[in-house]
Amino acid sequence: MTNLIAISDARANLPELVNKVNKNLDRVIITINGRAKAVLLSEEELESIEETAEVLAIPGAKASINKGLKQMKNGKIKPLKEILKM
Repeated sequence: MTNLIAISDARANLPELVNKVNKNLDRVIITINGRAKAVLLSEEELESIEETAEVLAIPGAKASINKGLKQMKNGKIKPLKEILKM
């Protein structure tokens, strides 16, 4: 879940906000004069976003993932035991 908070409120409640984003994997958008300027998120969430970006940066990765999803939807799957025998 994403929450908006003014920078003055973020400053006053920073320890609580840090605990909240770490516990719930929430994101807090920090605003200045009502405009979003920064985001506070957990280290775990940042790592996940970076890993996803890294995978999607591999040429052909997104197409390969989409192909696999399409095969799965069409029932073209093999049991893991069968794959491991190869």
